[in-house]
Amino acid sequence: MAEGPDPVVADLEQEVTCGICHDRYQEPKLLPCCHYYCKQCILTLSSRYQPNQPFPCPDCREPTLLPDNNPDRLTTAFFINRMKALHLRMEKAHGKLETTCEMCSGGKATAFCRQCVQFICEKCVESHQRMKVFAGHAVSTLDELKQGGVKELTFESPPPPKCEDHDEPKKIFCFDCDKLICRDCVVFDHRDHKSEFVKKAAPATRKKLTEHLSPLKNLLPDLSTAVNQVKGTKQKIQAQKELTERQVNAKFQELHDILDRCKVRVLRESSALADSKMEKLTVQEKGLDLSLGTAQSLIDFVECTLENASDEELITMQEQVVSRIDAEVVKREKEVTISDPVEKDDFGVEVFVCEDLKKLCENNVVVYPCVRGDGVKMAEVDKCASLNVYISSKQGKPQAVLKSLVDQSTQQLQAVPVRGGVYSVEYTPRVRGRHHLLILVDDQPIPGSPFSMFIKIPPTKLDKPVRVIRGIKNPVYMAFNSSEELIVTDYLGDVLVFDKKGEQIRSISKSKHGFGSICGVAVDKEDNIYVSDSVKHCVYKFNKRGDLLKRLETRGSGQKKINGPRGIAVAGDQVFVCDDQNHKVQVLTTELEPVKQIGSEGTGNEQFKRPEDVAVDNEQMMYVTDYGNNRVQVLTMDGRFVRSIEQGDLFNPCGVCVTGFVYVADLNNDRVSVFTKDSQFVTSSFGNGHITSPCGVAVDNDGFVYVRSKESVVIF
Repeated sequence: MAEGPDPVVADLEQEVTCGICHDRYQEPKLLPCCHYYCKQCILTLSSRYQPNQPFPCPDCREPTLLPDNNPDRLTTAFFINRMKALHLRMEKAHGKLETTCEMCSGGKATAFCRQCVQFICEKCVESHQRMKVFAGHAVSTLDELKQGGVKELTFESPPPPKCEDHDEPKKIFCFDCDKLICRDCVVFDHRDHKSEFVKKAAPATRKKLTEHLSPLKNLLPDLSTAVNQVKGTKQKIQAQKELTERQVNAKFQELHDILDRCKVRVLRESSALADSKMEKLTVQEKGLDLSLGTAQSLIDFVECTLENASDEELITMQEQVVSRIDAEVVKREKEVTISDPVEKDDFGVEVFVCEDLKKLCENNVVVYPCVRGDGVKMAEVDKCASLNVYISSKQGKPQAVLKSLVDQSTQQLQAVPVRGGVYSVEYTPRVRGRHHLLILVDDQPIPGSPFSMFIKIPPTKLDKPVRVIRGIKNPVYMAFNSSEELIVTDYLGDVLVFDKKGEQIRSISKSKHGFGSICGVAVDKEDNIYVSDSVKHCVYKFNKRGDLLKRLETRGSGQKKINGPRGIAVAGDQVFVCDDQNHKVQVLTTELEPVKQIGSEGTGNEQFKRPEDVAVDNEQMMYVTDYGNNRVQVLTMDGRFVRSIEQGDLFNPCGVCVTGFVYVADLNNDRVSVFTKDSQFVTSSFGNGHITSPCGVAVDNDGFVYVRSKESVVIF
């Protein structure tokens, strides 16, 4: 099996590669921002700009002015040259380059002498062992070099550079002139200057650099957090944008050609709003990413310098590096202080639609009812919202009559002209439920009139029951079929079916089918009924008449096993079953064939403690009551976490129903908590004092809310 590249060699390869030409450094020079490149690369880069005009550093974009247009005036990155030599030796040690003896006539090298800093052959190894001149030399084999890595190949710091004037080693640093000098220089040219031996001055320099580096290091977590916040906000806005687009498309599927232009406009506004926010956040993210990278790069440079540079080199570059670090700290502290995302993820677009909207063109009369998705304006949840109808008529002033199909009451509505040939009718319904809106012109109904209108009431107004269905031993969950018949599971008895008046019309018998304790119930588009048995660990499928079609019993805790099934939901060709004891959601086909499991036991996202009920909305989002974690988790159909509903002090949420709102049966608070579909809290006072230990909750087409209470179903 072939070995991969050695990580030490790969790291050194990166360190000695120029970021501009992507080749090995040639005469590396240090820019004022402490990034370094080949001398020729810097000259080429600066030539793209006018003389005496600063050019941006390719790494951090810091403006850089080349002194006298001469890269030789820049500080040489000495330690890079030594790292190049070290990298060359590492390549030889790892066999990437052919290695011959560097001491004799050229035999094949088998070892490395750290004192001689040379690869040597076997004969030279014997010489090192025999001759006194080589006594104390550390010789390592090539295999030992591979295992020991860089430390085995590291050699002593180079000798101090020679003085150009006196041919003496520069062992003294002149603080006044900021340069290395020799002893003779002190006597002749720097007699009154402050100076110190390099060996004595270097520790203070290292300490000074380390102290200046500390505040910059401390800023890294804040910069990283700021970047993550911006990215998180972008992700939320992107998710909300996608959700909004699905909502818009779902609503506009119900409209005719008259609202096609509105659909395009709303989507364009939605996308423009999201794109505007994300564009600002992208600019902020790039800036923060650049700041984070610049700070980290400077830290890496200083730490590498501290580790690899000689004392003379440290002394030479200390002022430049300290100045750069201090400037970076000031700049990044300011960025961290104002690093909150420039945009919020409070993104959404309201869409006005009407369930029964029709386009009427005959006789030049067109009616445009504009009703919010579920008939409720959230900004006015403290009162019954007014509805508007705009009527275009060139034949005369229209008349409008609103008739309630619930109590047969009527309202005469006033048509007010708003512009040429267009009239507005504003009305506040007195009764919820289905209404007929009759439009007359010259005492004749316009085509399509009366129009069917559906009026719902905000959840905050549903404070008193309108009816109670009694005589059920222990009701649990409920569902409606296409005929608006209410199906209720009796934990201690049968599956019961009621008509709109609350009269029982049929049942599925416990004694006939041997139920243990029937719990969850759901209905598919063909009105087949699915129920769960939490004691016998079964799931049943019946037709509308109550004939058994299929039975699934797979008790256990392994794959495709169910232990204590509770709430059920049907969406398309999938059946979702809350597996209470296994802390999962089981996914079945409509033929009750197990497909997969969603979730696991725990407190994190996509984890449950006794999931009790599940519902799927018309946007294919799944809502699961997480009983033991006091929350409702919102997931995609394939089980990916979207968000969590935890507001309103939920205490063992049991049942859930999703229409225009999310209704949650709050079992141990004896109430129903209500949320918007984007998880905004609406009210937790629903049902207070009228229900006990609510479990199941369901909403019919007329907006009436059915809640399971002790031995009854309470209707609001």
